[in-house]
Amino acid sequence: MGGKEALMRAWRVELSNISPQAKIGETTVIHAGCHIHDEVVIGEHCQIQAMVFIPGGVKIEDYVFIGPGVIFTNDPTMEGRRDVWRPTSTMVRRNARIGAGAMIRAGVVIGEDARVGMGAVVLENVPRGETWAGNPARRIFYGAGKENED
Repeated sequence: MGGKEALMRAWRVELSNISPQAKIGETTVIHAGCHIHDEVVIGEHCQIQAMVFIPGGVKIEDYVFIGPGVIFTNDPTMEGRRDVWRPTSTMVRRNARIGAGAMIRAGVVIGEDARVGMGAVVLENVPRGETWAGNPARRIFYGAGKENED
């Protein structure tokens, strides 16, 4: 895995900014206009659609779909000293789906098989198999085998 190999699978690589230090699975496809920075890890068989912003500290497991225009962040407070600042880890678990235009707050975990709706603003963890949408995002579906508590 590595940034150089990712450039070969990116659509219109000249329109993207993909760090050579990013670790990207060989079977992942990256569409035009994406920004993928240092300290990013993306697994195998992922689809990263156009105009996605992924800063350092984000880890994306295998078989994840990221819709166009999704924005991840890596600093939840913007209060840290820049000379000692480190990115806050954000995790997208295997087989998750994130809809177009969603925004993901630093430190959040999107669970395995979870779904995030188009335009959602995710401020807290999305549990495995659940679907969240809205601003701020909230649970709209529990997933198979879970009881609706609302």
